[in-house]
Amino acid sequence: MPLLPATTARAILQGFEALGLDGGALRAEAGLDAAALAAVDGALPSECFTALWREAFRQAPREELPTELGFAVPFGAFGAVDYLASSSATVQSAFHSLQVHFRRVGSMRLELLEGPEGATVQVLNATPFEGVHLSDELTLALFVARFRLKSRGQGFTPRRVRLSREAPARPTRHPLLLGAPVQFGCRLAALELSPETWAAPLPDADPGLQLTLRQLAGQLELGATGSDLELALRARLRAALPEGDAEATSAARALGLSERTLHRRLHELGTTWRVVLDGFREAEAERLLAAGGVPLGELALRLGFSDQTAFNRAFKRWKARSPTQWLRSR
Repeated sequence: MPLLPATTARAILQGFEALGLDGGALRAEAGLDAAALAAVDGALPSECFTALWREAFRQAPREELPTELGFAVPFGAFGAVDYLASSSATVQSAFHSLQVHFRRVGSMRLELLEGPEGATVQVLNATPFEGVHLSDELTLALFVARFRLKSRGQGFTPRRVRLSREAPARPTRHPLLLGAPVQFGCRLAALELSPETWAAPLPDADPGLQLTLRQLAGQLELGATGSDLELALRARLRAALPEGDAEATSAARALGLSERTLHRRLHELGTTWRVVLDGFREAEAERLLAAGGVPLGELALRLGFSDQTAFNRAFKRWKARSPTQWLRSR
């Protein structure tokens, strides 16, 4: 079951409401409550997004709805990632920043193919899910909308837009909305950009903000390169452990799963809740110790240990040395 960021669900809902759709009906159909949407590092099952699209198309049965949504989602709805791109010096550097961001936070990836004739930005989904073609179309529309907005009259016009969805039975407004020829039924969704567009400067370039956001993104690393489920669990643990909550029951509830289903899915991935919890604590301990400035007693509480002694025992089991000895060896 692919898991997608709660941030995306919040942004999509804002966009649908900007288009005049009934947000309450959308949330009810997808089973989304305030707690599920509010989690900063939250993740939601892809079925929630499928339900959102189903209700949206019921309210607005238009072929162009995913592209319309991309232009309706307000700037800033995706938080730091919007500013990460817009503070870049050029369109090229913005897409490189986005490529790094997506590699860190989700199952979607960007592949950048650069050459003397321009560049192609391809959207890759490591774990396909129902409605992935809608996600692909929305992603490309978001790129066009944001870069068009941030170019401030200098223009952001793709040479061609490729969509992975099947070609509609009748002509649509896609070329008009996207400002470029549109090719349907492609293996991968992509934007084709001319050399001039790829190298175009961005008026809101801010090196200081760009550096700050990159540093923050690095601090959000969750110490895992595994499945979407494990990454989602680690995100929940970062918020839950300081509250003393290291229980699988709470994590499962936060992801909309039963505890039994969570254990079964972890078993299918060849791991267990205890392994995920222990692995996150070890990675988080390394990150916090290396960053410095956090007393060991406070660090122990952040990781959900009862006291510093319990943390020291766990750290010795992980590294065969105390936290102080480990820091000295670095």
